[in-house]
Amino acid sequence: MHSAVEIVLRGIPRSDELEFFIGEEARKLDRICDHVLTCRVVAQALRRPKQQGVQLAVGLAITLPGTEVVVNREHAEDVRIAVREAFKAAGLQLEDHARRQGDIERRSDSASPGKNRER
Repeated sequence: MHSAVEIVLRGIPRSDELEFFIGEEARKLDRICDHVLTCRVVAQALRRPKQQGVQLAVGLAITLPGTEVVVNREHAEDVRIAVREAFKAAGLQLEDHARRQGDIERRSDSASPGKNRER
């Protein structure tokens, strides 16, 4: 990743353990796609009616050259589960993006004039 991970916690106590966990999950994205420019993580406690308790939400905004991947996940009990699920979904989207970029590059390479084509 070309820059640090930005972590915002709203209504959730700051914790070195949570911030380390988020950083580790963000670094895993580099193994999937080496074009990640920025990663912004917002974890927050959502207030629900009293009988439903607190819902924890995690939002990711991952910037790549020319596009952005945005993921939102919620979990009723554990912010770490919401973080893990959000990064898992982001990883799938980055894999799909990388696959599409590879297809586009292969098509543009094969369509380029002047290339030696074997028959």
